[in-house]
Amino acid sequence: MLDAYKELVPVVYGESSIKLLYAYIQGADRMCFGMHWHDRMELNLVISGSMMLHTDEGHYEVKPGQIAVNAPRRMHCGIAGGEYVEYHTLMFDIEKFCNQTPASEKYLVPILKGDINFPRVIEDKNLKAEIEQLIHIEKDRTAYHPLQAESKIYEILGILSRYGSTTTRADNEKDKRFHTILKYINENFTDKITPKDISLKFGYNETYFCRRFKEITGLTFTKYVQALRMEMAIKLLKSGKEEIRYIAWKCGYEDVSYFSNCFKSHFGFRPSKIYGTEG
Repeated sequence: MLDAYKELVPVVYGESSIKLLYAYIQGADRMCFGMHWHDRMELNLVISGSMMLHTDEGHYEVKPGQIAVNAPRRMHCGIAGGEYVEYHTLMFDIEKFCNQTPASEKYLVPILKGDINFPRVIEDKNLKAEIEQLIHIEKDRTAYHPLQAESKIYEILGILSRYGSTTTRADNEKDKRFHTILKYINENFTDKITPKDISLKFGYNETYFCRRFKEITGLTFTKYVQALRMEMAIKLLKSGKEEIRYIAWKCGYEDVSYFSNCFKSHFGFRPSKIYGTEG
């Protein structure tokens, strides 16, 4: 797996070595999370709306009650489907749950190594129920005990193991080169970059590049770059530390009015609505 897309920001876990997040993403084509991979297990339980899960294996719609499965060392990108998506994210490092038992060696170690392939979307009422129970345990701090939460992870892994299959999947050399391009874009999205520039730089036919780019990311080149800029913009705006014109410039926009229009087109409201707020 390519280091270009490895998530570098560590997840901070609590006593139970489990991280739960809730997200409500409004607006069609809003990015839930960019293309990346990591060594941990990550499950996205969609509550309402829908999520488009883009992977190097294909594209999948995740509907309410379904779970997107992002196993260790598997590329994935999430985009809001329709008008919005509401979902829970469960994250945990399988390594922390491995022990010396035969069951751990047989079922958990292969997942940790990336040797097990799971369906990218699973609809299983028992799996959904276990995740919901874990969410309840984590929320109810009056009777909370981390061992209870950890026991639910084993229940979840037990259900997931029924869906796993051994894989010898290898990266395609052509896609490795394309992932290098995506890394370049992720690091330079505030610069003036166009599909033509990128195609020339990396030796691609522009038409093929644009088609392949959308196949992998689920977005056109322009929308992908704008999504990266907008997510950066909203973080800077919420900090309230700089004027909007400086934020626009930092995100790659020389014209603050154009930046404001792009922001409104992406989020549905102008940047001045959240300027100076916390969070």
